[in-house]
Amino acid sequence: MRLGKTIARALGRNKHEEGQERLGGFTTTREVIPITFLAVGIGIFSVFVALALLRLIGIFTNLFFYQGWGTTMVSPGGNQLGRMEVFVPLVGGLIVGLMARYGS
Repeated sequence: MRLGKTIARALGRNKHEEGQERLGGFTTTREVIPITFLAVGIGIFSVFVALALLRLIGIFTNLFFYQGWGTTMVSPGGNQLGRMEVFVPLVGGLIVGLMARYGS
């Protein structure tokens, strides 16, 4: 503990102006309240974006592995594609690669 005080003193952390209160570990100001509401709003928006992405994953899994339309999450393990199932992620990866290369 003595070393920590020595380092803090050397860095000038123990010095503060007269009349100025020293802030503790968990003190804050009112400016944090709008930031908190902004963070809550972003979190709620992110939940809906994540749910939409999960539904899109369900749609594409059903479409490409089972040739059906639905948003339910199903495993691609029970498909009837046989050896052709190797090409589904291969073509998907190529499409995503093209989107990343030319879309951004």
